[in-house]
Amino acid sequence: MLVDVLDTLGRVPGVRRITVVSADRFVRTIAIRKGAHFLSEDKRRGLNNALRLALRDARNRNAPVSLILPSDIPLVTPHELTRLLDLSAGYPITITPSKDGHGTNALILRPPGVINPAFGLNSFQRHLSIANRKRLSVRVVKLKGVALDLDEPTDLCRISRQSLRNQTGMFLELLGKTRRGLKADNRKDS
Repeated sequence: MLVDVLDTLGRVPGVRRITVVSADRFVRTIAIRKGAHFLSEDKRRGLNNALRLALRDARNRNAPVSLILPSDIPLVTPHELTRLLDLSAGYPITITPSKDGHGTNALILRPPGVINPAFGLNSFQRHLSIANRKRLSVRVVKLKGVALDLDEPTDLCRISRQSLRNQTGMFLELLGKTRRGLKADNRKDS
């Protein structure tokens, strides 16, 4: 899925730099292979600290805006992200909620670090509350591909019904063929 998200970001006009933050060496290899900048983080410090590291890097480079995305949204499209960036113009914070409306699956900060990220349980509401306390205007943009993250087995079932032409789709197709083959072998052995 990470490969799909990176490929999608690479096709979005106006995205100048893609940064991946992780403690995983395999993720580092993928990020560099895809032309992304990689920041190594201490996995004991957690997601929000890792994102603060990336936002600090963006501020140090004088980036005017940062888009934070998870790597588990394989249905995201360049069109959706272009639309999201366009709709975020003029807002210090733009949020795309997750499918259940509780999580945050895209967060645009203008400038980077205008608020600290607050990902985790009920992050959508937490981001709204932080913005409200700081009296910052927020744009909420609902997008199907961004909203569908893979958190539960039912998400995998939902996404496997899609016609995906990406790495995730190829993996799911291979998984389905393997599963069907195992079922057929089990029937022969019975």
